[in-house]
Amino acid sequence: MRSSALGISDRIARVRRIGTTFGRIYLGIRMNRFVARRLAPADMQQRWSRFHAESAESIYEAAIELRGLILKGCQFLGSRADVLPREYVEVLSRLQDRVPPHSFETVRGTVERELGRSLDDLFASFDPTPIASASLAQVHRATTRDGREVAVKVQYPEIGTLVRTDLSSLRLLFRTVARIERDFDLMPLIDELAEVVPRELDFVNEGRNAEKVADFFAGRVDIAVPIIHWDLSSERVLVMERMEGIKVSDAEALANAEIDPNEVARILVEAYCEQILARGFFHADPHPGNLLVQGTGDRVRVVFLDFGLAKELPGDFRAAVLAFAGALIRGDATAMARALVELGFETRDGSVASLAELASFILLAAQQVRAQAHLDPQLAERLRQEIPDRIRENPVVRIPSHLVLIARVLGLLSGLTRTLGTRIDLVRAVLPYVLPRPPEPPADARAKGRPQDARST
Repeated sequence: MRSSALGISDRIARVRRIGTTFGRIYLGIRMNRFVARRLAPADMQQRWSRFHAESAESIYEAAIELRGLILKGCQFLGSRADVLPREYVEVLSRLQDRVPPHSFETVRGTVERELGRSLDDLFASFDPTPIASASLAQVHRATTRDGREVAVKVQYPEIGTLVRTDLSSLRLLFRTVARIERDFDLMPLIDELAEVVPRELDFVNEGRNAEKVADFFAGRVDIAVPIIHWDLSSERVLVMERMEGIKVSDAEALANAEIDPNEVARILVEAYCEQILARGFFHADPHPGNLLVQGTGDRVRVVFLDFGLAKELPGDFRAAVLAFAGALIRGDATAMARALVELGFETRDGSVASLAELASFILLAAQQVRAQAHLDPQLAERLRQEIPDRIRENPVVRIPSHLVLIARVLGLLSGLTRTLGTRIDLVRAVLPYVLPRPPEPPADARAKGRPQDARST
C-alpha cells in the first residue's frame, strides 16, 4: 500500500482487520470475566496476564501490518499505563523501533512533488537508505547544493488517507463497545489521537515547534535544536540541520566517549523543567531516539530531535502544580486530591473523594523519596507500576493528555537514571521551578544593589 490513493477494497480490508483483531480481544475479555465470576479459579490472575500478553501481541502484529494511524495509535497506547494493563504497555512500546521504511522511489516522488523540482536539482547528494523510519515518515541524510549537511524528513504519501480511514473505523468500533461496556470506554484516547496526529502531519507546524524550543535555550551551549531550512521544506517535507551524536540511553557509547552521565542527566532535567514549569511548552516525544549526546567528559551537549509532538500547557497549569506541591509538602492528601482536580483529572462521580486514595499513595511515595533524598531506582520502578494500577482500580475516567505526556518525560528521566547509573537528585533539581518565585525588585532598587564597575573607581 504505497500510493496515496486507497482503494475501496483496501479500506474494507483494513476495517475488517481492525474489527476482527479488537473484536476477538473484546470477546476474550467477556469470556475471562465469565470464568472469573462463575468459576473463580485460583490461577485467575495468571490467566488474565497470559490473555493480556497474547492480546497485545495480536495488536502488535496488526499494527506492523496496517501501519498508518493504527501503528501510531498503538505506539501512543504503549505509553498509557494509566489505561491499559502493563502487558499491553510492555509489548506495544516495542513499536517505537519496529517500523519498516518505504522505498526510495516513493521518497523521491514525494520530495519532488512537494518542492516542485527534481531531487538532483535540490540536493548534491541524497542517501537512498533512511537513517530512521517512524509511523508517519522517514529520515534521510542529504547534502544541499550549497554544501549544507542536512536530514530530510519525508512523510509517507498515503498517510493522510490512512489516518482518516482508520479514525473512522476506530470511532465506530469503540463507540459501539462503549455502549455495551461502560468500563471499556477508549473514546477519550481516540479523541486525543484525532487531535494530535493531524498536527504531526503538518511539518510546518513541527518546524515552528522546533524553533520555539530553540529560542528557549538560545543562551545555552549545552542544549541544541537543529536549524530548520525553510527554503527546502513544506507541509510534508522537512529539511533540517543534520546533527549526529550518541543515543542518550547508550551507556556503553557514552562511557567510551568519556562522557559524564551525571552531566547528561543534569542537562536533561534542567531542560525539561525549563520547558514544562517555566515556559509552559515542551518537547513531548522524549524517547531515546529523539535525544542525542555530543562532546566528551563534562563538556557535553544534548540535542533534541523531532518536534512533531509538542505540547502547550494550560495557562493555569503552574498554579495547579504549586497547589499540589504545597499540599504535598504539608502532607495534606485531601488538598492534593483537590489539586488533582484542578490539574484536570476527571472522575465518574465528579467527586474529590474518588482521588483521595491515589493522593494518599502519592504522598506516601513522596515521603519515602524525601527520606532517601533522591529517587531510588527501585522506588521509581514501584511507582511506575503501582500508580497506573491504582488509577485503573479507582473510578478515574480521564487524565489530561498533557499530564500523560509529562509522565512520559518523568519516565524517561527515571529510566535514564537507572540505565546510566546516575545520581541526580530529581527532587532537588525540580524544587526551584515549583517554588513560588520572589517578586522582581523595582528598577531603582536593582540599580542600588548592583556592584560598581571596577573601571569607574
